[in-house]
Amino acid sequence: MTDNRTWQLVMVGDSLRRITVDAQADMARLLDLDPTIPHLTVEVGGASVHVARDWPSDRVEEADRLIDRIAGSGISAIVVHPRQDRPPRRVTAGE
Repeated sequence: MTDNRTWQLVMVGDSLRRITVDAQADMARLLDLDPTIPHLTVEVGGASVHVARDWPSDRVEEADRLIDRIAGSGISAIVVHPRQDRPPRRVTAGE
């Protein structure tokens, strides 16, 4: 299977060396299959590792430009719904 994702797996915490390459691939696939999962916490012995998606900053900047372009394309507004506990962001032309 070719890796075509626009994000990379990022892991932060102690005991990273104890997480196998296969487990990392499975966690990435899980995050691919279920985009409603914002992050995972993996417990390794007495330590925990935070696992999440990380996008390069140029991807985030490109996404912001696309939102602005869509908002300026003659529609009234675009509402972007984040996955986390933040309110939706409403963007109108000229913002």
